[in-house]
Amino acid sequence: MDLSNISQYFNKLDLIKDTANQIIKDFDIFGMEVNFSGNVYNAYEELFNQIEPHIKKLIDTNQAKFMGILYRIDVSDEQIKKAINQNSSESFSEIITDLIIRRELQKVVIRQHYKSPFQEPKAKRKNKLG
Repeated sequence: MDLSNISQYFNKLDLIKDTANQIIKDFDIFGMEVNFSGNVYNAYEELFNQIEPHIKKLIDTNQAKFMGILYRIDVSDEQIKKAINQNSSESFSEIITDLIIRRELQKVVIRQHYKSPFQEPKAKRKNKLG
């Protein structure tokens, strides 16, 4: 599994939906609403356009909450420094937003990769019990 180019996974329908759900869940923990229309063809832009204003506001007004989100999503200082050096033309909030989306996608890809091939989806298990 090669995660060095996480962008290759942006065209996988199930991964994009799971990534959007993960983002929605993580931002909801901090009281910030993010929605996803389900349109995977512009998912990155849709999520980016919703997340970036939240990040910009947190950077300006609530550093503790901003750091909490980075910790929750697992975006490291090293990743931030590297991204800043590579993307000097983008604003700090844009760089952070991109890192957040890519990290959430990476977590979903890793989870999917290591999921047991013999494990049935939760919905099927519930139906067998009920």
